[in-house]
Amino acid sequence: MNNLITTSKAIAFLSFIIGTILFVFQLYFQGAFRIIYVGLVFIVVAVIINIISLIALIFTLLGNTDCKLEILKACGLILLNIPIAILYFYTLLRYL
Repeated sequence: MNNLITTSKAIAFLSFIIGTILFVFQLYFQGAFRIIYVGLVFIVVAVIINIISLIALIFTLLGNTDCKLEILKACGLILLNIPIAILYFYTLLRYL
């Protein structure tokens, strides 16, 4: 169980870091459409992986009563990427 929580937190953190790097590159190289394509592919892959991780955490939460707070924190960390991604998207739409 701890392995699932740790892995889910790592996935959420890596998604945030890679998404932020792609966001900064796109702001710096504004005319580079290759970064947009890489970003779109990354978004699709990251959404799928994060949803799988979130579903696994939710099923673990339903079945386990020992680590509910830790599981909820990991779920919150995964869900925190959503408003950040919306903010990045809105920023890119305004400046491109």
